[in-house]
Amino acid sequence: MGSGQVTRPVVLVVVVASVLLALWRSGVVAPRFALGEQPSVHHGGSPPSQTITIRNDGWTDMTLLAVGRDGPGLRLVGTDVALPYRLAAGRSVSIELRYEVTDCGLVPTDAWPVPVVADAAAGPYRRYFLLPPEEIGSGWPFDWPGPVPWQRAISWGSCHSMYDLTPGRGGVTGRPL
Repeated sequence: MGSGQVTRPVVLVVVVASVLLALWRSGVVAPRFALGEQPSVHHGGSPPSQTITIRNDGWTDMTLLAVGRDGPGLRLVGTDVALPYRLAAGRSVSIELRYEVTDCGLVPTDAWPVPVVADAAAGPYRRYFLLPPEEIGSGWPFDWPGPVPWQRAISWGSCHSMYDLTPGRGGVTGRPL
C-alpha cells in the first residue's frame, strides 16, 4: 500500500469530522442557545412573573417552541412573547413567564430549572436552565438569609400572608400560622 492510499482515508476522515463539527456548531443539528442577561423576578405584580433572556448562539435562525412549565404550586398562565418565536442567529429575546400561585406550600424550595424547547432537525430540542437565586428584600419570612430560588421569590406576593410576621410571634422566621 502506497502513502497516497493511506493519506486519502485520513483526509476523508478529517473532512467528514470537520463538516460534522461545523454542522453541530452552526445550530443546524441541535439549536445552540443560552441564557442571556440576568433573569429578573416580578413578585409584586399580578400575576407574578419571571423574565428570562434567551440568546441564539448558533449560526442559523432558530424557532423557540415553548418556554417555562407548570410545577408544584405554580401554573404557567402565559408569556409576553407569542410562541413559536423565530430567533435570528446572534440575537436575543426577553420572555416574561407569568405564573399563578396555586398552592403556597407546594412551591419548590430548591432550585427548579426552566425548560426551553426549540425546533431542531431531529424534532424538538429541550434544555433546562437553572436560574440564579433572587434577592427579594428584608421582608422574606424564611429562616435562611440571602437570596431564594426564583420560584419562591415570585410566590412571595401571593404567599406572604400565610406566615406570622408579628414580632414576638414567630417574627421573621416565617413559621406558618
